[in-house]
Amino acid sequence: MTAEDRDKLLLSDTQVPDLFITQYMSSLNGASIQIYLFMLMNRSFSKTKMTAEFLSRKLGFQEAEVEEQLFYLTSAGLLERGKDGSLSLVDIKAREVDRYIESKKNGEEEMPPQHRDAAMERLSRSISDTFFMGHMSFIWQRFIDDSASIHKLDSVVIYSLFDELQKRGKLLNKNTRPAEELRDEWCKRGVHSEAELERVLEDDRRVKECTAAMGKKKRKALDGVDIEFIQTWILVYKMEPDVPPYLYSFLRKDKNKETVTFKQMDEVLQEWFAHNIHDVEGAKNYEQKKQNSDRTAALTTLCGELFRKKLDGMDLEIIERWANTEGWEEPIIRYAYEVLHRFMGAITLAQVDERLTLWKENGAATLTKARQFESEQKKKNKEAYHERKTVSASGAADPTPYMEKEYSKEHLEQKEKDDLDDLLGGDVE
Repeated sequence: MTAEDRDKLLLSDTQVPDLFITQYMSSLNGASIQIYLFMLMNRSFSKTKMTAEFLSRKLGFQEAEVEEQLFYLTSAGLLERGKDGSLSLVDIKAREVDRYIESKKNGEEEMPPQHRDAAMERLSRSISDTFFMGHMSFIWQRFIDDSASIHKLDSVVIYSLFDELQKRGKLLNKNTRPAEELRDEWCKRGVHSEAELERVLEDDRRVKECTAAMGKKKRKALDGVDIEFIQTWILVYKMEPDVPPYLYSFLRKDKNKETVTFKQMDEVLQEWFAHNIHDVEGAKNYEQKKQNSDRTAALTTLCGELFRKKLDGMDLEIIERWANTEGWEEPIIRYAYEVLHRFMGAITLAQVDERLTLWKENGAATLTKARQFESEQKKKNKEAYHERKTVSASGAADPTPYMEKEYSKEHLEQKEKDDLDDLLGGDVE
């Protein structure tokens, strides 16, 4: 750059049309605006031919990115490309004046919108009548054009966008920013047709349903981070809306967690998603199988310690039934083993199983009731023993006369008492 050019640059100003600011700029991104302003400055300052290569070199953009932004500027009616590939800005002020004069010649009260075919005209009129009382500004006309030509949205989707903005209370007369943000969000989620929109709206409904349910569970208003978790669970993990609330209750009640965080829930939901679980019924079955598997492993370890032997196939079948069918827990199995060990030497799992079955048949399926049952049985055995002694002392027939030839009466009574002590696990009064 020469000294003369530098002086001109320091003393010059670039005028930006208000039309660009009010009607075009909101629909462009930062790169497009930068290219437009640079070309606007060079139109009055330099006679250099504008090309994509020249803009790329001057602005530091990749040439492919420049071409993309030039497409948007051309589609918006701000730029024209010559046959030789040169670029030139459209005089938008002169064009608006021409359109205004033309509309007055035709007796129209308002200027007709630009870049509009018959279908867009009907759509624009319908939106204007429904949402703007028949008086829609040109900034919205351009928004509708861009939605159709640049973002490739169907007419039904564009109309639904305005309807959704009105429901949210964000349809502002002079501000298109909320509409642009919603349009960008839908485009990122792959919305272009009515069917794709229905899918996205159904997803949104499911997210709202889950958000409301989790808000009740947590008893608080959920913040942005919480909602991001919920969106991931519903949209990415494909969970039904009632799955996260069920998981929250499951962790609180079944896992005895006083506090449950969304991060903890996310870890469990990732595990369920990896096992193709998306509904409550599938989650219940999975957790039950997982619990049974954990219980089987724990009971196998316990029995290996108690019986001090290598468990065979029949033993493992018994343990599997205890864990998965009958639901026996470790404490009551250990207690059954201890009861039998008082008066038996070698004990098998089958004998412990018989004891558990006896308890169950007598309504003693818990450790407390099993202890109560054994206590009552011990009391009955003591009473039966004293009754036998009383009968023997009164002169009744001795129940073991066939042993008198080998043992004295005192010896037999002492042996009977010792056997009963072993059976009852304590001294008999």
